[in-house]
Amino acid sequence: MHEHHSCGCGCHDHHHDHHDHHDCCEHHHRPGEGELTPAMADFLHHLEHHHYLPVARFLVESSAEEEFCSVALAPVYLRSPDEDMACVKETGAMLLALEEMGYLTLDYDYPLAGYSYKEYNESKLYAYFCRTVAEGAEKNGFLGDTPVLELGSIAPAEK
Repeated sequence: MHEHHSCGCGCHDHHHDHHDHHDCCEHHHRPGEGELTPAMADFLHHLEHHHYLPVARFLVESSAEEEFCSVALAPVYLRSPDEDMACVKETGAMLLALEEMGYLTLDYDYPLAGYSYKEYNESKLYAYFCRTVAEGAEKNGFLGDTPVLELGSIAPAEK
């Protein structure tokens, strides 16, 4: 069985705000193919230190239609439970770019063993997502009535 374990740095708190030296909403665009922005380089350094990091995605499922599943937001990497949608989307775009460039993998089949994902479950963004799904569920014929927080991990790409 393949398991990812939380880092061994001893900071078991893992609110992520103690690692990042740049504002989360700093622009994460790629200046050129294969060229890393400072934010990308900082994130990769952070990942190298921790070996694995938590990630999640927000899914919408249906209690009426077993096969219905839609990704509402992914990847979601939180530095704090108060992070807003704009920052999460920018970070998510950066993570997808780093994955596309071959620097890391995003895997929702392997959540971090022993990691609570508390900041994800208690985040303002996830609470907002749950409220939005509940509002939609009140509409007649609306399939997406069940919010799901799918847990995963970020790992350095194997060389």
